[in-house]
Amino acid sequence: MDDVQVIWDRADTTRVVDLRRRVRGAMERPPAGWECPKRIDDRHMAEPLAVRKARAIALKLSHMPTDLWEGQLFAGSMTLEEPRIHAEWGFPDYVNDQERSKAAERGLSIHSVFGHIVPDYPRLLSKGMCGILAEVDAQRPAARSADETAFLDSVVVALDGVMAFAGRLAERCDLEASQQANSQRAKELREMAANLRQVPSGPAQTFWQALQVVWLLHMIFHSTKNGNAMGRVDQYVWPYLQADLNQGRITLEQAAELTDCFCLKFNERAKATEEQRPEARKEEPVNPGSRTRHFTSSQLGRNRDSLDATNHWLQNIVVGGLTPDGADGTNLLSFLLLESYRRHQMTNPLLTVRVHCGSPGELLRCTSETLKDGGGMPAIFNDEAIAPALVRLGIPAADARDYTNDGCWEVIIPGRTDFRFLRISVMLCLEWALNRGRSRLDGSQAGPDTGDPRTFVTWEQVWQAFLRQLDVLVERTVARVVANLNDRSTIAPVPLLSALLDGPIAARTDMTAGGAKYRTFGMLAEGAAHAIDSLTAIRTVIFGKDGNAANMVQLCDAIDANFSGFAPLRSRLLGAPKYGNDDPVADQMGQEMIEVFTATVARHARAHQSLIKFPCGVGTFSWYIGIGEGLGASADGRLHGEPVSSNFSPALGRDMEGIPGAILSYAKMHHCNLPAGAPLDLRLARRLVQGEQGTDRMVGLIRSFAQTGGSMMTLTVADTEELRAAQSEPDKYKSLRVRMGGWCAYFTMLSREQQEHHIKRQEAKA
Repeated sequence: MDDVQVIWDRADTTRVVDLRRRVRGAMERPPAGWECPKRIDDRHMAEPLAVRKARAIALKLSHMPTDLWEGQLFAGSMTLEEPRIHAEWGFPDYVNDQERSKAAERGLSIHSVFGHIVPDYPRLLSKGMCGILAEVDAQRPAARSADETAFLDSVVVALDGVMAFAGRLAERCDLEASQQANSQRAKELREMAANLRQVPSGPAQTFWQALQVVWLLHMIFHSTKNGNAMGRVDQYVWPYLQADLNQGRITLEQAAELTDCFCLKFNERAKATEEQRPEARKEEPVNPGSRTRHFTSSQLGRNRDSLDATNHWLQNIVVGGLTPDGADGTNLLSFLLLESYRRHQMTNPLLTVRVHCGSPGELLRCTSETLKDGGGMPAIFNDEAIAPALVRLGIPAADARDYTNDGCWEVIIPGRTDFRFLRISVMLCLEWALNRGRSRLDGSQAGPDTGDPRTFVTWEQVWQAFLRQLDVLVERTVARVVANLNDRSTIAPVPLLSALLDGPIAARTDMTAGGAKYRTFGMLAEGAAHAIDSLTAIRTVIFGKDGNAANMVQLCDAIDANFSGFAPLRSRLLGAPKYGNDDPVADQMGQEMIEVFTATVARHARAHQSLIKFPCGVGTFSWYIGIGEGLGASADGRLHGEPVSSNFSPALGRDMEGIPGAILSYAKMHHCNLPAGAPLDLRLARRLVQGEQGTDRMVGLIRSFAQTGGSMMTLTVADTEELRAAQSEPDKYKSLRVRMGGWCAYFTMLSREQQEHHIKRQEAKA
């Protein structure tokens, strides 16, 4: 494709080079203060809660700064260049004390907005907000209750607030144009003002307007406590670029500059200030009684993880993949977005490439070149596995083929889904099975007493104890989710997001009260690789054909002692077959474990399928250190407190057959039953992918991955020496990025623990 070559070969414009330099420099400046309005006006406090929430959105937008980054082609900024104001911080209060107290009893507040949604941007682009308001007016005669009327009113207030903000931005562009000595810049500013007077109120008419309104709504969502992703930008914006190119309104080079400026907007808010450096971190005490995630995860503490995720805001763009009718959706915008990410060498926006067996070679080549530059992006999603899994869940095929992610990697249907998730620790279930339902950290009774494991004399007794613990945890989680299904709507409704989803306006019901077309709750198995390895070790070492290598008393004693004094037994456990090596014994155990996990979830979810779907997946995100801190020693030979592997990757240092073995094991894990996703995070040495031959290897690897049937893969390209050098001379490696289980982070801004973990992963054979 000649146009693709033009995209690859083009030179950066002076504007983009300057903006890139300034955005990167601004990250290192400490934030300045900004006064967000504290509370909506008292005269509105008698209105319905949903309307008050909408007024809080409109109030904040009425005070958001309209300052422009000099030279930018897109207006609207959460974070200013100078002064370094982070205006995304803060949100006006809109509830009374009684509502606040009642919500607190259920663990909720006005901040209980989950985000992780992709709005219906295609509808916004085609209808504009005036078109959406017409839909609201059409529903008013059908309103059957005060709540339905209040919801419709809340949508009007929220959309009016957005359009008023766009008007303020347009006025600012006109003002700066009138003061601009540079005639070319003055012309740009007047066109930016004209864009903002067309969108978001009306339909987008050009590529520039389409990108402007997507950015504007994205920044508004994130500034009003609703961190959402952008989904398939190359699908819903491409028609506008295609029309501009065909009608000669824009050149490919101009489109590239607009794309570069668009992508830089997502990095304006990034921070790389001194307190994030590892030497400035304060050690967080490990408290076994402070588990996160409603006790379904083993994760302890969050301070380290919160700092490490400072620059992650669910800003994911998905490119490529099948269209709803089954054709390949790759287009020029797919390449523009990939190339922009490669050139900027920043962490945002996150990128995911959807592939299938018919994906064009140019897309795989561009993807490989982007991955070779480091940063662990884009992630690779396989349509051959994910779309059929969604169909099995009950999603129609056309919607399933239109899937995206929620800003990290969890799979959702864009513009149609209310989504949340929890991690379900299969490692905790095994720990409880081997300790009568008690934690090995503090002895607390977290699961049922499934008997003294020291008396178990058959593998089946161990397996049944594990299944019982898993069953109870899943049953408890599903019951809690269903019991609290609509609780968010009583304190944290989302009128603006509801207006940009399929379902809520027609149902006259907020998304948080069940208005969206699909309502899904991901159940993500946590610590899967270690659970597979531990169960395999028990079955082979304790109950295997060799016989009497050890017994359950010795195993339990060894785990209790963190293997101190049990080195021979630990050696046997470590030597047992391991997931990630294409080993039939370990992989069969993995298949059995995933099968019982998904079947257990399906069994408990069945009674509630008319209300909500519970898609399964496997994941840790970047919390693998905290997850490991919350676990005692385990039967795979892992010591107390050691990190677990990320997502569905093999345990650290145990994938002795390299990347091929890891992919082949992973591909066997019943991905047809994992529609929420299950990433395999892999590492490649930079020296292995140099030059054209290296690119050819990566293209072949991606094609092979699609053909094997795995669902998600990430590849971080780096050398151990490079990571070590970045530790000792961080200022020379400011753009060095690594994959963090669901996003991308600047390596030098990670905690020392995370840095060491990444180095160890890079040193492993995979």
